[in-house]
Amino acid sequence: MQRVITKRFFTGLFALLMLCVILPALVQAAPAPVSDVRALPSLDESASVADLNDQLDLIRQKVTVSANDDLLSSLRQAALQVQKQADALSARQAIDLEHLEDQLNVLGPVQADETASFTQQRTALTKQKNALANEQRQASTLSQSARDLATQIFNLRRSLFDSQISTRSASPISVVFWSNIIRPTDDDLSRLRGLYADVSSVVTTAVAPGNRWFFAAMVLSALLVWVAGRRVLERFLLVRLMVRWMPEGRLRRSALALAVGLSTVLTISVATSLLRWGVISDSTPSADVLNLLDQLQTLVVFCAFIVGLGRALLMLPHPSWRLPPIPDQIATAMGPFPVLLALALLLIGTQERINSVIASSLALTVAVNGLTALAVALVFFFALLRYRRTRRQCQLERMNGIAGLVPFVVAVWVGISLLALLSGYLTLAYFLTVKLLWMSVVAATAYLLIACFGDVCETLLSPKQPGGLALGSALGLSERHQAQASTILAGVGRTLLLFTAVLLAFLPSGSSPGELLAGLTQLDLSSKPLGNLNIVPGDILLALIILVVGVFGVRVLKEWLGERLLPETNMDAGMRASLVTLVGYIGFVLVVVVVMSTLHISLTNLTWVVSALSVGIGFGLQAIVQNFISGLILLTERPVKVGDWVSLAGVEGDIRRINVRATEIQMSDRSTVIVPNSQFITQNVRNVTMGNALGVVGITLTLPLETDVLQIRELLLQAFTEHEAILDAPEPSVTFKDLTTTGVIISVSGYVNSPRSVGGARSDLLFTVLGRLRELGIALSSPQSMVLINEEVEKVRAADQEKPD
Repeated sequence: MQRVITKRFFTGLFALLMLCVILPALVQAAPAPVSDVRALPSLDESASVADLNDQLDLIRQKVTVSANDDLLSSLRQAALQVQKQADALSARQAIDLEHLEDQLNVLGPVQADETASFTQQRTALTKQKNALANEQRQASTLSQSARDLATQIFNLRRSLFDSQISTRSASPISVVFWSNIIRPTDDDLSRLRGLYADVSSVVTTAVAPGNRWFFAAMVLSALLVWVAGRRVLERFLLVRLMVRWMPEGRLRRSALALAVGLSTVLTISVATSLLRWGVISDSTPSADVLNLLDQLQTLVVFCAFIVGLGRALLMLPHPSWRLPPIPDQIATAMGPFPVLLALALLLIGTQERINSVIASSLALTVAVNGLTALAVALVFFFALLRYRRTRRQCQLERMNGIAGLVPFVVAVWVGISLLALLSGYLTLAYFLTVKLLWMSVVAATAYLLIACFGDVCETLLSPKQPGGLALGSALGLSERHQAQASTILAGVGRTLLLFTAVLLAFLPSGSSPGELLAGLTQLDLSSKPLGNLNIVPGDILLALIILVVGVFGVRVLKEWLGERLLPETNMDAGMRASLVTLVGYIGFVLVVVVVMSTLHISLTNLTWVVSALSVGIGFGLQAIVQNFISGLILLTERPVKVGDWVSLAGVEGDIRRINVRATEIQMSDRSTVIVPNSQFITQNVRNVTMGNALGVVGITLTLPLETDVLQIRELLLQAFTEHEAILDAPEPSVTFKDLTTTGVIISVSGYVNSPRSVGGARSDLLFTVLGRLRELGIALSSPQSMVLINEEVEKVRAADQEKPD
């Protein structure tokens, strides 16, 4: 399989080289035109307000409706850089103003008899202060202008994207689509000739007699690093470091997967850097050539990253090292697709980068983007088809949870992308497929990093592992505190990684994380407010997203607290349940507050809602509010908690759950009684198990008057002492309760560790005591009342028999 993949890779590389050779032959030799995109002059930190103003004017001149998205993105970054420099200049000027103000304060106010030198110095300082204050105002105005320009460029990019994504073009099943790719316009051909002339000049310089040996050495070094370097690095990382020095377990597997992915990316990155160095070391390439080389190097590294992720997660040579629970048949079937996807991106992405550098026409750009979307969608389509076929042939069950939902979501996504392609909405299809590709890469990377980080925390910090035991003994930590620290660190780290992954997953195509954050700060959804609440449609969508994510996050936090962190503490089950419930309520309230803040809703805007609620509370909601407040009191003061055995108003059982309005009590017959929370506050409640209460097992016996009470005392004490549930302290005791005409009444009592154990212990002791009394021939006294009742019945029955008929 590895040989087949390598053969396909070099076949694709050969096709790319042939494309680079054939493409220049399609264009005719012509003088290189001057590029439409001029490089903006770079300014240092000491630039003045006038220099920054000139730079901003140049940026403003290049912002046109006909500019492509790459140019607009670069201009926006330049505008933000001007804003940053203007803010820094304003901050420095503010410090200088403070110094001048201090000097003027030292001179003091104007005196009638002061010398001319003091007057001249005060006048000079005042002029400097006024001039500096004027420059600071100009810098602040310039910063605001740069910010406004960046916002305008952002809105222009969004408008450009919206217009392109809703524009219908020729679909791939039409001749016009392929004609736009094979037969570019004269303007595109002219730009291609200019770029080809620049590339030819660089290549000619690289293979010149004085430079060819260095260039050949760089090419050979790149091939050695690409082919042999990866194998050597993987063998060193896998055999020397991972297998020999790391303990067996999940950490070794995750570290091996991470090492495989990093070795692939690192070797290919070094190889491309060597090739780039060999090409431009002895030449002076143009700005377009440097831009093209940078973009191609980024493309190659991204394709290598895809291949590395596929090798790290599938682990075809070593199935036992595979980190995700993927069956061997599925992994073998999916093995070629990361390489095929990388080859497709490398081939078609090269033409995309060329179009970006030469600022090609919209028709050629859209056609190439559609070709990219078609290639990516087909790779995902055939991967899903092969996955489905393999699962059916091998009779494999569908994966559970989110993993089982992923193929369905991807299938729907790919279906929509192909439908958009066939309908002619090429930009929409390109956006969907690129977003699918990017989110897949981010999800795979996040899974690998989260698993590796969790395994590191578990192996190095958990007291259940040798590494954790050694660290705990070195730092003097208890096992309980060390387990809590490991759980908290793993949870916080995974949360941060997951948040970063979500942020990167929704990153706009072709943007950087810094640009995304800057775009969020500059985002301005201009729309009319809805009424007096000042809610715009964009805020509604954002509020819905925050609500869904917030509720999901609160649920995940509650599960993490209840299943991971709190079990590592010495809290009892009731305290843990109450804390988890309270955290859930607080989290939900915070989510609601954030949603209201997003919608710009203040309490003054909700006055009518509060008024209506007050009227409702006065008439029909008193009980609900009372139960709600009582529930909060139960969760905070905890007079009763989950797991307690309580008795109130004829209801006796175990508390299973404390909700906002009512508490669930499970009876002895397993039925559940819903009790309003207010009853726990307003009525007398007996908490049988509160404060680790002990249970009392008591037995009362009525024996004949002639019974040896000392013998009975020893018998009862021995029976209670021998029972395993009876505590040694307090000791069991025997009490002579009374002496009546019916016999001697003797009572015995002992303590057990819980009131729940009273019934079982009392039953066992009754069996034991009665058995031993029967062995000694001692009988219990019959109740006198029972005997009297029987005698009266006999007398009545005899009298009835004596009566004549």
